[in-house]
Amino acid sequence: MTKKADISGKQTINIYNRAWAEWVLQDQKIEVEAELSGEFQFIGRASDSLLRVRNKDGKQFLSLSELQLRVPQEMPDRLNAYAALAWHKYRLDVFVAVIYLLPPPEGVTIPTAFHREFMGQVSHQDFQAIGLWELEAAQVLAFGNPALLPFVPLMHGGATEQMLRQCATKIYQEPRALELETILSVFASYVLDTELIKRILRWEMQIVKESPILQEAFAEQREQGQRIGERIGERIGERKGERKGEHKATLESLYRILNIRFQVDELYFDNQEFELFDLETLKELNEIALTVSSLTDFENALTQFSE
Repeated sequence: MTKKADISGKQTINIYNRAWAEWVLQDQKIEVEAELSGEFQFIGRASDSLLRVRNKDGKQFLSLSELQLRVPQEMPDRLNAYAALAWHKYRLDVFVAVIYLLPPPEGVTIPTAFHREFMGQVSHQDFQAIGLWELEAAQVLAFGNPALLPFVPLMHGGATEQMLRQCATKIYQEPRALELETILSVFASYVLDTELIKRILRWEMQIVKESPILQEAFAEQREQGQRIGERIGERIGERKGERKGEHKATLESLYRILNIRFQVDELYFDNQEFELFDLETLKELNEIALTVSSLTDFENALTQFSE
């Protein structure tokens, strides 16, 4: 999978690990006990998501999920290795699922098991294979599972302006709407026009102003002294304070886009230079970061603003 899609998928599962497990396991009474390390360093293997869960009968087991942009030939072998390593490391049964984002070429069969026989010995590992294009976008939206919202454009009937707007509307009601909107833009870019995505996904603090849920969530976190409170500025105050909060939120949004699209954090750039930009310039840089094809293109554009 491309790096930006890989990071976005993992971030979605991290935000909504229980909702993700409920969907993959088709069990709404599942309990996520822990998000475990999927790093198996001694042979360089790493899964996208490894959750320790407990079902309604009290059975404890592992839910292993792998996200793939397309269907690679070596996928069965890889999943067999992940399952074996997860069992070896945690000594729990493993339910394995792979989620494919884009359909394979016509005529390509999607495997659902690893099977090998040698000198009378048999190795076998079943796994669940889910193709997002086979899911009905309208049904998924109606189902209301927030973990699936960023993936809706990749589903059947999801690559339309109307569906993107509906998906964005639901995302804006989530406490972590800014993050989900960023992830949605990444997956939507595979099937929709960039200008359309920019027009619908706004990257502005208007999201906060229109969402009572966001207002409440951000206010609570501000009282706890978390950074998100700093990003939205004062809840009630003078216009200057509100403008300052909007400036910080837009700057944080820019860092988040650059991290997801190009895997660089805020330390990569001169923070003081970014902080000197006015709000309108930061909004423009957000749009550039979302649409350019490479980090080099973004840096070239940034040079023009810095001159």
